[in-house]
Amino acid sequence: MKKIGVILSIVVFLLGTATAVWAAEETVKIGYLRIIMSLPTFVAQEKGLFEKQGIKVELFPFDSGTAIIDALIAGRIDASCSSSTTGYWFAAQTAPDRFKMFLLFGTTSMKEDNSFSVVVKKDSPLSSLKDLKGKKVGTFPGATSVALAKAVIRKEIDPDQVVFTEIAPPHMIPALAAGQIGAFFAPEPFGMIAISQGAGRYLMKAPLILLRLKRGIPGAAFAFSAQFLKERPEQAKKLKVALEKAVDYIRSNEKDARPYLVKYTGLPEPVAMNLAFDRWIKLDELDRKAGQEYFDVLYKEGAYQYIVDTTKLYYAN
Repeated sequence: MKKIGVILSIVVFLLGTATAVWAAEETVKIGYLRIIMSLPTFVAQEKGLFEKQGIKVELFPFDSGTAIIDALIAGRIDASCSSSTTGYWFAAQTAPDRFKMFLLFGTTSMKEDNSFSVVVKKDSPLSSLKDLKGKKVGTFPGATSVALAKAVIRKEIDPDQVVFTEIAPPHMIPALAAGQIGAFFAPEPFGMIAISQGAGRYLMKAPLILLRLKRGIPGAAFAFSAQFLKERPEQAKKLKVALEKAVDYIRSNEKDARPYLVKYTGLPEPVAMNLAFDRWIKLDELDRKAGQEYFDVLYKEGAYQYIVDTTKLYYAN
């Protein structure tokens, strides 16, 4: 009996050890969009920052913010790195407890903004936002994209005097070049790409400054799924640390980090190396009222059905 007890103890020990090893090596599924704001994910992967934190990751590219947030809410991925905050807020209307944001991308003041631009054809006679009266203006698909464009243009003219048309991102610049729209309101690098292709010129850079949101705009966010936080909280902490270290690397070595945009997003090298972009904001650097003020602007434009307390959507260790 004594020998049997010893054997059972050894078996239990080995099984426990195997389970611990398996848990430590369980893959973290990270979804990302092929856009600028996902750069910390690319840096962490290329610089081995995930491995240094003792986590194994698998990267899954997505083609739209809606698809990546749907996957996060459903638990098909453990983290979204990253997508528009406006999309997370839309999801929060029906599923407020299914995710937590842990890293932001945007501005902390409105002295400068590099996220959006208004672009017209290279030979367009238009010279200001007021000239968009009666013109077709392209935006990305979705209520929040249209609402943001309306909020900006409202500062100059009544947006009801503008014809907004939703266009899928790959067709935005061709639509402008073909004269199907008179201008587009879209996130960078679409403006810079249109200019580099000789298809357009800036009607206005940094139009979001017109919103006068003094605390800035957290335009995008990295987020954990609630399921991941519940089942593997330690891995979540390590993932956050790895991505924050990637942010530190970008801040100190921006020139060396930019080529990863070419590899992961397919941006032309001249655009990737010269495009001005906003900053990544850690939670301890974030003024959480900034997100609420931004949400309130879009809510007034009819982008959301319900008021959301965005300050409750952030991760807490």
